[in-house]
Amino acid sequence: MNKDKVTIRDVARVADVSPATVSRVLNNSDHPVKMEVRERILLASKQLGYIPNLQARNLKSRKSTSIGIIIPSIANPFYPSIVRGIEDEIVSRNYHMIISSCDRNMDRTNYSIENMLAVNVQGIISIYMDEVPEALVRLVKRGGIALNVVSNDICVPDMHTILVDKVEECELAVQHLLDLGHRKIAMLFDRLDNSIRKKRLEGYRKALSKACIAYNEDYVYIWDKDISADVTESSDKGYYLTKAFLERTPEVTAVVCMNDAMALGALRAIRENGKKVPDDYSLIGFDDLVFADSVYPSLTTVGLEKYLWGQKLAKYYFSLLEHTEEKESCVSEEEVLVRSKLIVRQSTKKNS
Repeated sequence: MNKDKVTIRDVARVADVSPATVSRVLNNSDHPVKMEVRERILLASKQLGYIPNLQARNLKSRKSTSIGIIIPSIANPFYPSIVRGIEDEIVSRNYHMIISSCDRNMDRTNYSIENMLAVNVQGIISIYMDEVPEALVRLVKRGGIALNVVSNDICVPDMHTILVDKVEECELAVQHLLDLGHRKIAMLFDRLDNSIRKKRLEGYRKALSKACIAYNEDYVYIWDKDISADVTESSDKGYYLTKAFLERTPEVTAVVCMNDAMALGALRAIRENGKKVPDDYSLIGFDDLVFADSVYPSLTTVGLEKYLWGQKLAKYYFSLLEHTEEKESCVSEEEVLVRSKLIVRQSTKKNS
């Protein structure tokens, strides 16, 4: 059978049900259908390779099954597991996902959202966008759902927001080093051009202040401010920033890196300098990326269960869909998602 020509009637024949029942299941109708029948229809649809015409379906039912996802960068290894968690939850409900990697560029983000609006998406989940795109406002005005995960503490009227505390995340990392007896702690950043990085700097300063340790600007190394080179990868930037601090402030005993990829570059630079982690320098990162427990020494980090985080994010979206009026417009990450935690491995030790 030509899969391009498979119809609802074909699915109904294989599943031994009426075409109307197939339509109810595949269109997520509120009409009750027994679970055993629903599973039989979904299996038949999969076996036959039935491909629904989403735009026609949405126009007919006036109920879209498409959800837009906006992330900063699919190249960042922090996001793929999150996206997979979102997608698995969406697919399990017979919905469809459209994803855009926007690089935090407003023109590109608006362009992507306009394309999503053109295919009548039901709603959009945006992750770590500091600005609100104009196109997202248009989605809300036409009755769609906008769910934003933010680190900038800003709740936008008529939209739903999940607040993530990046200050506390960084406090966890710095406090771990303080508890190990380190007092001269450096921090390495890419450009301070988004709220996640700015909040982590705030967390670094806050943790030091609580320990009655004066903030030393010389210990904070920022890409394109303290050093730059013709590189784009975080690991390479970590490498060059570490070479700079080894030369300028060698008295430092511990280093907090903006992310695990940057810590990987720092580890390389420290080794090249004839020093060891953690004997000479303790090293900590963020995100618990896939390689963090495989490098030597394994990397102490502040991270979260990214797949579960994404899955819970999608579940919260569907709870908004079902009970929009009952939900608070702003909630904290710990209420609906998964909080970050300190993961201690081999790259940190007591300061001797």
